[in-house]
Amino acid sequence: MNNMNIFGGRPTIGLALGGGGPRGLAHIGVIKVLEKHHIPIDYISGTSAGSIVGSFYAKSKDIQEVEKYINCQGWWKMISMLADPSLRQGILGGSKTHSFLEGYLGKNIQYDDLKIPFCAIAVSLKTGKAVSFSNGPVIPTIYASCALPMILKPALINNELYIDGGATSPVPVNSVKKMGADIIIAVNLQKKYYEPDLTDSISFLRVGQLSFSLMSHNLAIAEAKNADVVVNPHIEHIHWKSLLKEEEKKEGIRLGELAMEERIHSLQIVIKSKQPLFTSLARKIHSWFK
Repeated sequence: MNNMNIFGGRPTIGLALGGGGPRGLAHIGVIKVLEKHHIPIDYISGTSAGSIVGSFYAKSKDIQEVEKYINCQGWWKMISMLADPSLRQGILGGSKTHSFLEGYLGKNIQYDDLKIPFCAIAVSLKTGKAVSFSNGPVIPTIYASCALPMILKPALINNELYIDGGATSPVPVNSVKKMGADIIIAVNLQKKYYEPDLTDSISFLRVGQLSFSLMSHNLAIAEAKNADVVVNPHIEHIHWKSLLKEEEKKEGIRLGELAMEERIHSLQIVIKSKQPLFTSLARKIHSWFK
């Protein structure tokens, strides 16, 4: 470390927001607590639901505004998102999802318009690898990050098909690290595998859904280990139907707040340990005992 940085600057903080469908409400609560404790967010990466909350916050830097938009989506709007049938590549066509995203972000928003550096994670069906989108139009890449196989049609971007980032990177820690973050906070919505209620009549769609969830669960645990602080909201009872009830949406957000509050002290310790002056002194002291 050079002498000019010993007394100035601070470690940069990156937020890796994981996928988890409606459990992504917890991300709002996590960011609310970070704001409450005056902890800045310098970089954000998001997968699936994490890409929605992450892009919304990166656009406005106002989590209260994001919360208001999510909560004002009444049951009729949420139902209309599901009333979007498609007979090819997925049950839902995706146009309603685009409308939901455009309602907050705006139709033509570009990555350069965002107030916080952000990347959305999707998976290329051609290469099988995760891709971090951070340039060009935002909306298509957020949709791609959320394109759950068999549910939403894959996204077509530059003549290539993409699906939900959870297929390979459900908690995008490495992506936000590559953006330049010194400290990484990972929000894992899939810490616990929710044992399903299985019957002989389980549908092929449900089997596919459970298979994807199990895969994402194991990948998420492995990815989160590379973060400095891991937040695991207890959101077992938050499901898709929770989006239809205002009180349950608020509960999902509150659970995110509780989980972040549980980890805030650990985060503050990590931040302090990586302050330039502290780090410099620690290295100097360590050298004395070599």
